[in-house]
Amino acid sequence: MLNADISAPLGLFETMRLDRAGQVLLLAYHLQRLARSAQQLGFVFDQDAILRNLNPYLHQSYSQPQRLKLSISKAGKVSVECSALATTPQPVRIAITSQPIHCDPLYLRHKTTVRTQWASGEKWLQKHPTYFDLIYTDQYGALTEGGRSTLYVFQQGKWFTPPLTQALLPGVYRNKLVAQGLVQEKTLYRTDLIHADRIRVSNALRGWLDAYIDELDVNV
Repeated sequence: MLNADISAPLGLFETMRLDRAGQVLLLAYHLQRLARSAQQLGFVFDQDAILRNLNPYLHQSYSQPQRLKLSISKAGKVSVECSALATTPQPVRIAITSQPIHCDPLYLRHKTTVRTQWASGEKWLQKHPTYFDLIYTDQYGALTEGGRSTLYVFQQGKWFTPPLTQALLPGVYRNKLVAQGLVQEKTLYRTDLIHADRIRVSNALRGWLDAYIDELDVNV
């Protein structure tokens, strides 16, 4: 099983897309998730301080979209990193790991700086750069999410994504799609992925991407 090392100091972060016009996509969703995590984990959440730190990057013209990483410490200290965001050709290639992920659900339901539960998968992806993401399962064999994205399958005319009750991250783009009624929650298994009419993944940086799978039992 894939386990998380929880000895490192805990922080929270959001990875956001800044468009060419200097607008953060889905900013309200990011702040909502960050505020909820801060409240549940005992972090200081100062939205005014966060917006002040973001402001220097906003309302500028960029030659290409940017990746903004917003981080807060438990005491509420804010930091922001900005870098260019490359385009992502579609469809993206994904795989499923054969090893279920197992750690405290706290580190799955919140976007924390404890990332060791994804470390072996990230190493595998670095060695296999043609893959966009690696999809994980829980101890019962149900699909959960990727280390970088949320999973969706299209069946019988509807889009489905794994339910949050399976201890996974409430992805920002996922939250938007569910709120708009475009996606429903459903427990999914490998067979659902194999027989899906279509597959997609999403994250706040890249949006909702068409995907295909060609590895069902990756050992990481």
